[in-house]
Amino acid sequence: MNTRFPPARLARALAAGALLAVTASAHAAFIDDWQSAASACTPINSSTLGTATIPTTGAYVRAPLAPAAKLVYVCNVLDSFATAAPTWDYLQLQYLDPVGGAVRAQLFEKSKATGSVVLLASAVSAAAVPISTVTVLVPAMNFAANSYHVVITLLPQTSTQVQAHMVTLTQ
Repeated sequence: MNTRFPPARLARALAAGALLAVTASAHAAFIDDWQSAASACTPINSSTLGTATIPTTGAYVRAPLAPAAKLVYVCNVLDSFATAAPTWDYLQLQYLDPVGGAVRAQLFEKSKATGSVVLLASAVSAAAVPISTVTVLVPAMNFAANSYHVVITLLPQTSTQVQAHMVTLTQ
């Protein structure tokens, strides 16, 4: 008999280890919401990079006053090596837009086999002050066959500087 680990103690240790393994595997299958601050996304051209205002906290991106070119950012959703399938139902856009319609987030699906791109959902700002959120439904996503990205667009206005704060995919 092993005197370091009496049978009762060994049985308790094995049971605790099994519980930890089950808990770890359950957590591995669960996927949290995906979220990105607009300022963490990639500007798609030098015009966007050169004209946006980003506070030192990186909390949002703000468009200049019109006339100016639209600002466009691309946000990668996870990576192409995702092993679990998220079950997100909604795309949310957090923004500041007193006019309405000047901030947009679009979710795209890109086929890994053909390279074709499909627009899945589009969230467009409604007139709102202070910061607000718009939510739209998204169809089921298949990371085994596709990659996904969100494009954030800000259209400069003549009287106010609209802001994109955050995009989220959530259940």
